Amino acid sequence: MKTGRLLLLFLAFILIRCAPSIDKTNLVFDKKVALKKRIGMAVESDLLATLQIPEGLRDSVYAFYKVRDFRPVWANDSVLTQKGMIWKELLEYPCALGLPDNRPFTYKEDSLSSSSIIQEFVLTARLAQLQQDLKVGFLDTAANHYRPVTSIDLKTLSKSIWQMDTVKNWGHWFAQMGPARPEYRALATALFNYAYHKKLSAIHFEVPALVEDSLRSLELAEESLIDKGYLDAKKTDSASFWEAMGHFQADNGLKADGVIGIYTRKALDESERYKCHRAILSLERWRWRTPFPERYLWVNIPEYKLRIFYNDTLFSEHRVVVGKPENQTPELSSRLRAIVSMPFWTQPHSIASKEFLPAIQRNSGYAAKNHYKVYRGETEVDPATIDWKRYKEKNFPFRVRQEPGNDNALGLIKFEFNNKFGVYIHDTPSKGFFSKDIRAYSHGCVRCQMPDSLARFILSRDGRQKMTRDSLDTLIARKEHRSIVLNKPIPIQLDYITVVTSENGKLVFFPDVYDRDEKYLKMIKIYPNN
Repeated sequence: MKTGRLLLLFLAFILIRCAPSIDKTNLVFDKKVALKKRIGMAVESDLLATLQIPEGLRDSVYAFYKVRDFRPVWANDSVLTQKGMIWKELLEYPCALGLPDNRPFTYKEDSLSSSSIIQEFVLTARLAQLQQDLKVGFLDTAANHYRPVTSIDLKTLSKSIWQMDTVKNWGHWFAQMGPARPEYRALATALFNYAYHKKLSAIHFEVPALVEDSLRSLELAEESLIDKGYLDAKKTDSASFWEAMGHFQADNGLKADGVIGIYTRKALDESERYKCHRAILSLERWRWRTPFPERYLWVNIPEYKLRIFYNDTLFSEHRVVVGKPENQTPELSSRLRAIVSMPFWTQPHSIASKEFLPAIQRNSGYAAKNHYKVYRGETEVDPATIDWKRYKEKNFPFRVRQEPGNDNALGLIKFEFNNKFGVYIHDTPSKGFFSKDIRAYSHGCVRCQMPDSLARFILSRDGRQKMTRDSLDTLIARKEHRSIVLNKPIPIQLDYITVVTSENGKLVFFPDVYDRDEKYLKMIKIYPNN
């Protein structure tokens, strides 16, 4: 194993030593020669290969300059133009543009790196890479790494360069390079406004729980609020501190109650730079999405919200409860095909063996009290005739079904859609969870607030549906179990987007309750230890 590593290091050393060096006597660096001519000479001599710019990207850049007869874009014969300086300055803030700050390609730099000819090529290549990444995404999730930098659309590149002379709002301009989703564009614009012309703090705080060290907890919370710009370092009185804490909690998807709980501490711990990269991941997740149809159901797991859209218009919004971190709600695409009144609930084997079994071992009347029926195969078995102490989680042979009713775990309505995870959207008798800010309490399914309102809305717009909203009310009043098949199934998407925008265009950072952002940021080596 060690021999293999040494061999790789040796080969890398040889490649570095063999890499062509920049010939400073080359005429492409002679300012007495017109830049247009030098660009042509640089293309013929493959200068970008010497600079070690990625192959697919340099081929596109060469093609771009050949199409425009080698005319420069960013520089004149000796220095950058104002347009070039503006673009170079924008590139100093990759997070604001929507890219991780270790994504832009690197190139071989030396004393000639600031020359007009090298800057001309590099600035064009940077724009080409940015356009491609903002359009198709920069992550290859199958390979768990960045996508290679590839060739780009020359017409789009030329159009962007032409547009730059008249841009009035850079945030909007960069947002238009990505998906034409209003949520994406609002987020991209808000991120630019948040991160541009700003040195993003990389300080990671470790705020302890109040019960562990109350003094240190408050001290670090204050430092974090100051570092993030919520609190003036010269005005740290108690009233100012708690006011700042409330604003901070609201911006992080938390109840503004001033309580330094587990998720408030987690938000305080995160650096500004880390938060910006979470916003960048949220933009990337939008790029992974196929375009939504005109009508669809959308659940954003970290936001704990379900929304239904018709003709791209938001018609209804509902709070939801999602899976606990140990029973995570999956991301998926499907089609809502049926609405079930007064549903049965057949417990998954994992729940029956881990929760039902211990409960009935403690209390023999547990099944009757909670309206459960027990089956062995297809045969119903009287729970009172079973010696429950004989069974453990690994040898539990029964199927457990809860009968319809007000106490049923699925409530009065269930929304069915095919998926390999066995999850669905449903009502719940546990209404109290909807008032919480962090609503990750289910076994993986999505519990919906006011599901009857959602069901009525869907049925009233289901073409030739015989079951009306009044019919649904009647079924529930009669306590009748019925599966109402939709004539026009509705596309449904369950997403995991942790950063969104508020109504006034500000970034809102919801807790990464399943640590999925953290997984990706570690994967691309942004924060290996954070």
